[in-house]
Amino acid sequence: MSSLAGRKEHLVAAVRRAVSRARRHRRALHEIPELAFEERATAGYVERALADLGLSPVTGVAGTGLVVGLPGTGKGRTILLRADMDGLPIEEPEDHDPRSRHAGRMHACGHDAHMAILLGIAGAVVDAAGDGTVFPGRLLLLFQPAEETGGGAARVIAEGVLEEYGVDAVLGLHAWSPLPAGTVVIPDGPVMASSDEFSAVFRGPGGHGAMPHAARDTVLALAEGIVALQGIVARDVDPVVPAVVSVGRVAAGTAPNVLPARAELAGTARAADPGTRTSLRERIPRVLRAAAAARGVEVDVSFGHGNPPVVNDPAVAARMREAAGGTPGIERVRTGPMTMAAEDFGLYLERRPGAFCLLGMGDAELGTDRPHHSPGFRVNDEVLGPAMELLLRTALLLAGA
Repeated sequence: MSSLAGRKEHLVAAVRRAVSRARRHRRALHEIPELAFEERATAGYVERALADLGLSPVTGVAGTGLVVGLPGTGKGRTILLRADMDGLPIEEPEDHDPRSRHAGRMHACGHDAHMAILLGIAGAVVDAAGDGTVFPGRLLLLFQPAEETGGGAARVIAEGVLEEYGVDAVLGLHAWSPLPAGTVVIPDGPVMASSDEFSAVFRGPGGHGAMPHAARDTVLALAEGIVALQGIVARDVDPVVPAVVSVGRVAAGTAPNVLPARAELAGTARAADPGTRTSLRERIPRVLRAAAAARGVEVDVSFGHGNPPVVNDPAVAARMREAAGGTPGIERVRTGPMTMAAEDFGLYLERRPGAFCLLGMGDAELGTDRPHHSPGFRVNDEVLGPAMELLLRTALLLAGA
């Protein structure tokens, strides 16, 4: 099968035959959610599913991940498709079907769907490859652990997976409940924001609430610091550039009439581009130190693990939009808006050209428009077929380029 058009037609037909299998995988994976770097049962399921197709994945990637090369490949470029594996520490409602069998654990972000999409593609390619070379290059599938905690992609990269397999381009997607089904967002630049967690501990001599002049008020310093942080986005960031600074946790004191010697806060900073991200990381400590100094207390500010923004390569994004335009089930192809949610896929895009998209699955009647990371979250299985076809069509265009 020599022509790209012929390969595409053959593979697309195989993808459409594989949709029902992908749905079964999605339901099975939904029942066994595991937290970051604990995805042993999940990895075992994926390994068995690939073995049933006659494939031998490399296991233990980044701890619990897997990578596998698909058959029927040619001499073109090497394209890597990535799915994340981990679930969240959320108790799933009893009326969900399918429902998690692991207490306090839930696939509440669609990672079960992402894995099922790649398993469906694997089955389709194996099916089509019975007739010889069906893919113009080399197609790799990566099942990555620990996206939610932001450590999985970093470990994959540190282990040299991109170099070892000679990856030329990377592709990924997120089944996305805020977007209506049939819509896909594929920007030429930022798709998702950077994410940096920060914390601050204010310290000073506490005292009696009735005699604040004889103490130093860490709670007031913390409160004024929180208010001042909002001025960073409002006054230090270009108004047309997306950025967010939010404080989600505060802790101080044990009694209403005691000014505590210690007060803490923790928050998240998000940006659409690396420059704004750097600016936020510089400004947040400066603002909090100024608030502490104004109240005569000390403050220690620290940043935890962070991820860069997910920024598409414009040429690859154009190919993905071209592929989306010919994919049944995708009716609206947009270049924005991006979301301020975050993803560690951006680490791959710092090292290889590629593209990531948000594939809408929201449907109020089906209840698949509920927020990610909430107990009410559900996957719309109608997204699986279009997702499989979109990734494979894009990979074909890139591998044969």
